[in-house]
Amino acid sequence: MHPAICQGQPTVRGLRYPVWQVLDWMASGMSEAAIRAKCPELEAEDLRACLAFAAARLKPLDYSQNDSQNEKSDEWVRNRQRQWLAERSFLKRLWEPGHLPT
Repeated sequence: MHPAICQGQPTVRGLRYPVWQVLDWMASGMSEAAIRAKCPELEAEDLRACLAFAAARLKPLDYSQNDSQNEKSDEWVRNRQRQWLAERSFLKRLWEPGHLPT
């Protein structure tokens, strides 16, 4: 992410391809070959990186790493709330008018 590139949105390797756009193409059924033909700068690894980015953003907190930090602890609740707000903000930006292709 860089403030001068795509208004600070996450992009692929600093190119002007927002991650959400690549994910949207993939979700619409566009093949890897078609995406790479449309955007020759993108590599197969870039498409996998977009999927990994989305998975990491949506992955739930792993509270099993620390036995003392269970679902009832205040710290776990605060961390989960922060994660939920970040996910909500991320998903909201994906679906704002003007961000999806027409």
